[in-house]
Amino acid sequence: MIRGLPIGLLVISAGMISQMGFLLNADVIGGHYLTIIGIVLGVSAGLLFLVYRRRRLFRKIHIFHSSNKVPWYKKPPNHYMVFALCILGGMVSVTLINNMSDTGDQRVEVYNVTGIGEQRVRYEVFKYLRLSNGSETITYRPVDKQNFTLGEEVEVTIEKGLLGFSQVLDAKSTKRQW
Repeated sequence: MIRGLPIGLLVISAGMISQMGFLLNADVIGGHYLTIIGIVLGVSAGLLFLVYRRRRLFRKIHIFHSSNKVPWYKKPPNHYMVFALCILGGMVSVTLINNMSDTGDQRVEVYNVTGIGEQRVRYEVFKYLRLSNGSETITYRPVDKQNFTLGEEVEVTIEKGLLGFSQVLDAKSTKRQW
């Protein structure tokens, strides 16, 4: 049972990273790279936190105590939870930094809808579109009232983020609405 614990946590962590990467960076061009940067940042922060806690523990090594009567905030950290929270925090912080400010570098391009798919995140199903202009394929999560069909041309508004990753802001059909 104990040997299966880390493998099970790795599977759960991979699922968490996949789902959070989709939720945070589905509309970002090259969002998988932004997710990887967040993961590396989170693992680095987790390692730094554990090294800091270990150094602090060795300074107070002469004090003996029973771990059963220690309050929860003085107990040693759960390493799996520390890394999960650090990875999640790294992914969220990198995404927020990329999407934080308006860089003013917006452009409008024409794409074709090449695919309509669904991504399941826990108990919700999120719809997304695969848009292609021949040389590049991007993902866009439409708003509730937006309906697109396969092969339809759409005008996509793209803005460059603070970290250099472009984000899809809006997609509108090129058909005339009467």
